[in-house]
Amino acid sequence: MKLALAIGVVLFISIMVNIVAFTKLDKAKVELQTALNNQAVLERTIQEQNDQIVKVLETAKKTQAQIQSLNTQYNDSQAQVTKLRSKFANFNLEGMAMTEPLVLQGKVNRATARVIANFTTLTNDEKITDTTTTTN
Repeated sequence: MKLALAIGVVLFISIMVNIVAFTKLDKAKVELQTALNNQAVLERTIQEQNDQIVKVLETAKKTQAQIQSLNTQYNDSQAQVTKLRSKFANFNLEGMAMTEPLVLQGKVNRATARVIANFTTLTNDEKITDTTTTTN
């Protein structure tokens, strides 16, 4: 009887140890699965952020190229302004108007004709562009 009681106690202890071990094992499996799910979410989030960073860097490069282009255009226009200013500085328009009014009038008329021709060309191009866009 003592032997049966001892075997029963050992068997009971063994079953309890197994129950505790299986409970801890199940808990560990749940924690492992949670950790794996968290890792997948984290990796996906990191990949999305990396993609966003790449897009932002590409946009920054395009913006920098546009800025550089605009700076170049600005410098070119400043050079043209300087050239025109120096050209006008060479002429004494007041003196020319007093001494040679017909020469000055001819220059103004020719310049006005060029400006009108340029405006006509620009306007015709815009009309062609407008009809092209409305046709499509």
